[in-house]
Amino acid sequence: MTTRTLLAGIATAAILSAMSPAFAQDINFATDDAYPESLTYSARQDVFFLGSVTQGLVATLDRAGTYSPFIADDRLVTTVGLLVSDADNTLWVTNSDPGAGIRTSAATQGTLAAIATYDATTGTPKAYYDLGALSQGAHFANDIALDADGNAYVTDSFAPIVYRIDTEGVASIFAQDPSFLTAEGFNLNGIAWHPDGFLLVGKYNTGELFRVSTTDPTDIARVALPEALTGADGIQLLDDEHLVVVQNLGADRIVELVSTDGWKTASIERTEPSALSMPTAAAKAGDDIYVLNARLDTLFDPKADKVGDYVLQDF
Repeated sequence: MTTRTLLAGIATAAILSAMSPAFAQDINFATDDAYPESLTYSARQDVFFLGSVTQGLVATLDRAGTYSPFIADDRLVTTVGLLVSDADNTLWVTNSDPGAGIRTSAATQGTLAAIATYDATTGTPKAYYDLGALSQGAHFANDIALDADGNAYVTDSFAPIVYRIDTEGVASIFAQDPSFLTAEGFNLNGIAWHPDGFLLVGKYNTGELFRVSTTDPTDIARVALPEALTGADGIQLLDDEHLVVVQNLGADRIVELVSTDGWKTASIERTEPSALSMPTAAAKAGDDIYVLNARLDTLFDPKADKVGDYVLQDF
């Protein structure tokens, strides 16, 4: 017999179910010739920001898959790393030149390494930092992390350097070590700040993960991993003990690492293959993790058909 209490329980469950957000799902979108490589999410605006390897722009993407150009700045050749700070409504953008952009030039290819900041709501420019001018040689500003005070840290894939831009806007070489650069091509790549006072920095070509103290930049240690994560691109810290690593270079998967000893060591908790080719970046949006399937293999392969459809994969 159906009781009044049971009916009330069923009604309450139905109401709660209707009020609960839908389960996260992949976000499919399309854009001509943009080839987005970078990704960040603003909880303040409930919107994703995407970069562009070819067009050097920044676009927005909503959860319905609507892609809209947002920032067009002639200084930007290839927008590589993006990070939005909702606390001060600032969007940080790394600017480099891998030779695939419409504004690529002999003067900037392989040497450009800069950071531009913008108002995250209006797109109005705020500041511009020429990091490549801090040292000679090849440069490629790649990814960005912010600490709790608002200091920014930036990896250079072509030099053994992590840069720092402090809250006064002073840019400097923060950490420099021979182990950061051991081969041609892309070396340092993804970076994340840990609230215990260190950076986690991935190395693309060797699959290593470094722990770098933010109080003593000479205190650099390799995180012991169960296997080399070759092609480690973007990384996203979920909490003190969990880190998402987006892996391409043939691996084309997403890896969740866990560490219970302050990132002296880490183990693989779970993996998932990418939905499309060459995933490059991850962003946390509420309780969900989205991974950009960038398909850059089709851009750099002269024989491949170029594409315009992409997906933010729910991990």
